[in-house]
Amino acid sequence: MMGRDPDYLAFLRARLAAPGGTGGTVGDARREHAADLARSPRPPVDTVADLTVDGPARLYRPAWDGPAPALVYLHGGGWVLGDVESYDPVARALAVASGVAWVSIGYRRPPEDPFPAALRDTVAAVHWTAANAARLGLDPARIGVAGDSAGGQLAAAAAGLLRDAGPARPVLQVLLYPALDLREAPPPLPDPDGLRFPPSRIDSALRAYLRGADPTAPQASPLLDPDPSGLPPAVIATAEHDPLRPQAEAHAARLRAAGVPVTLVPGTGLDHGFLGWGSFARRPAEAVARIGAAVRRALT
Repeated sequence: MMGRDPDYLAFLRARLAAPGGTGGTVGDARREHAADLARSPRPPVDTVADLTVDGPARLYRPAWDGPAPALVYLHGGGWVLGDVESYDPVARALAVASGVAWVSIGYRRPPEDPFPAALRDTVAAVHWTAANAARLGLDPARIGVAGDSAGGQLAAAAAGLLRDAGPARPVLQVLLYPALDLREAPPPLPDPDGLRFPPSRIDSALRAYLRGADPTAPQASPLLDPDPSGLPPAVIATAEHDPLRPQAEAHAARLRAAGVPVTLVPGTGLDHGFLGWGSFARRPAEAVARIGAAVRRALT
């Protein structure tokens, strides 16, 4: 395992040295997470429109000649944190990098609404987007599903549930440093630069999300899908120093073995969460650009 790029390492050290959150309530954690994401710029996109898809949603549609291909996007945040507004910088960056439309979805979150509420919202959002594509300027024949981190778990699980959904079947799944095996929290990876990260809250997030549900069910752990052969093509992006990377790589291997086309975008030298950091260092910016190019190729 190689050390991090000096430019990116300097950014990460400064980020880790900044005062941390105060913890406290779920509401406190959500506000701190939103404040962290708010530091990222919001690049312009040709069309940005708020929607209502059971809950809040937002369309990001770059300039396109005719109906645009689109991805239904599920934000990260460990299922508990994040919403459409706080992930606005990330959705804009992905829309700009890919040149295709993204429909960011606000889903129900634990602890108020545990599994399978968020997954049901995801599946409903894909059906809604396919049914309303024409009025949104989208191509109903080129709609996929995407997500990062916890949103990647939702996207992968929804792709499994929608594989036989006819017109609503996603033509692509885009999984960005996804969580794909919820049986237990992944062990930390050795850090080549000796960085000390805050304690992970993944155990509490998993408990809040699953709340007693079977973690071995494919709807919870898409990596355990017994037959991935009918799943849509995938773009999977990883981060080298992310404990979730082995899950994503194993999922990519299983999909390929089942005959599903996979584009794997390795985030060499990067960490979980890099989608929001492209404006601060060269290495994450390059990774976002590679993800965008892979998505555009897959949808066009």
